Amino acid sequence: MENQDLIVNGQNLSGDNGTIEIKSPWDLQTFASVASASKAQVEDAVSNSDEAFHTWRYSSLSERVEIFNNAIKSLREDSDRLAQLLHKEIGKFEDDARSEINRSIDYMELMISALKHWKGTVYYGDLDPKFPRNKKTGIYSRVPLGVVLAISPFNYPINLSITKIAPALLSGNTVVLKPSTQGAYTSYEFYKHFAKAGLPKGVLNIVSGSSKEIGDPLLTHPLVKLIAFTGSTEVGNHIRKVSLGVPLLLELGGKDIGVVTKHADLDLAVKEIVKGAFSYCGQRCTAQKLALVHSSKYEEFTRRVVEEVQKLELNPMIDEPSASFVMELFNDATSKGAEVKVSPNHDSNKLSPAVVSEVKPEMRVFYEEQFGPLMPIGKYETEEELLKLVNGSPYGLQASVYTKDIDQAFRLADKIEVGTVQINAKPDRGPDNFPFGGVKDSGQLMQGTIETLDLMTRGKMVVVNT
Repeated sequence: MENQDLIVNGQNLSGDNGTIEIKSPWDLQTFASVASASKAQVEDAVSNSDEAFHTWRYSSLSERVEIFNNAIKSLREDSDRLAQLLHKEIGKFEDDARSEINRSIDYMELMISALKHWKGTVYYGDLDPKFPRNKKTGIYSRVPLGVVLAISPFNYPINLSITKIAPALLSGNTVVLKPSTQGAYTSYEFYKHFAKAGLPKGVLNIVSGSSKEIGDPLLTHPLVKLIAFTGSTEVGNHIRKVSLGVPLLLELGGKDIGVVTKHADLDLAVKEIVKGAFSYCGQRCTAQKLALVHSSKYEEFTRRVVEEVQKLELNPMIDEPSASFVMELFNDATSKGAEVKVSPNHDSNKLSPAVVSEVKPEMRVFYEEQFGPLMPIGKYETEEELLKLVNGSPYGLQASVYTKDIDQAFRLADKIEVGTVQINAKPDRGPDNFPFGGVKDSGQLMQGTIETLDLMTRGKMVVVNT
């Protein structure tokens, strides 16, 4: 069995708390193990990253870009192997795993391109009559914050770590990465390429282990200057409570309601919603987790969704408790009057797709995030009723509006309270140069390319007096 050590200051270190086994979702057999760090080890990792920051911050952009270009070349050559590891470790289909690896490498190139458009500002003092022209000139730039704590999830462990790490490093910060245990093995393998590419020791440290053991010591470390987290709303809210005023970039859960209006193209709506609901077994913050359908389209939409869902073959869920939670929401809905249109088969972490209709707000699945292959369908009559239902959600990541009426599209997009409204498409993160983020229990702040560079730096003014 392969094991991954912690990586701190360029050294491989055994975990003081031993190792944690990782089971592949495909067969629930042990796939690999990763080191389990202690509180003292993660505190050392942060301190070491802070030491490295005081040199790295003064490296030139050209030096940083050269290292990234070297890493990109090396990662391209290793992408097939990395995709196979990801496929086994988190239960993604091979094509989806390959797509994540390649997209992550592409994002590195996108960030390098974004640097070309990341500019400072010059201010002239002669707007004030007390100062003659050229007497005072202000140069406003962005400077790095220090140590960025990046915490990545199991479902996109590479993509949702590189979207934190690339902008952090390129803008002159150092990073401590705490990956989700499921996904940590491949993360270690991916980021080893940065050391090979010439990244100095301590600029990127990686620590795995029990969140109960090392979570709060990382979150509350006084040298951490920004926390970038993707994961559950429950953990995100805990971070909000304990982070003591540290800037937060949070990407949390979502309900991502699909609104099928009376003006919808049903062919398009059915295709997009089914794909959006069941891709990667629904284990995505941007999965389409509820469809609200106008009464005039409701019966036909439901019938056609059932036809498409019965053709699907899904990957396993990440673990058995996740599958059991989906079944808990399914059973709650059916006990309160939801109609079973496609009944799930449940065996450990294997769960076939399910569809329930006649879903109402009093059912848990109406507003709770199922994070699995369960498609609830409800109906509405008026836009006023629709908006009350949609905006009553505690989440606010994305929503989709399916309509051929452009006025209706903009009207609903303006009134739906989420970070992104998709018109005639499933929820999605990307293209990666688009700002992405949520409101309410779905997170805070929008990230992208330039947006993330700005969030991971602070403004600094230099005034030249002549």
